[in-house]
Amino acid sequence: MFKNIMIGLLVISSFASASNGIASEMSHVIGGLLMTMIVAFLVNKYSSKYKASSVLIGFLASTLYVTIDQLMDYVKDGEFLNQFLDFSVHIIGSIVGAYLISIYLKKRLEK
Repeated sequence: MFKNIMIGLLVISSFASASNGIASEMSHVIGGLLMTMIVAFLVNKYSSKYKASSVLIGFLASTLYVTIDQLMDYVKDGEFLNQFLDFSVHIIGSIVGAYLISIYLKKRLEK
């Protein structure tokens, strides 16, 4: 399942292009946030073996995705600082997403 999610995300991102404007960087923040939360939620819901590590798995999946994506962009376009900025703001979104999904899953567990 994890491999299929990563391949799908890479295929979708290969069609995207961005600038360094505020809208572009916010899309990276939101992308990191949503990617972390969705993967963590799916792992938590469908994998009893990895349920306790679901937030970490979500964060790592998002981090792996953005690392591969930005390296591909760097090889294609160069512009290290632009790719590093995109990487950094995506990670910030992933951290926020990990925090939010951990709160949600904790509250869900208490019910």
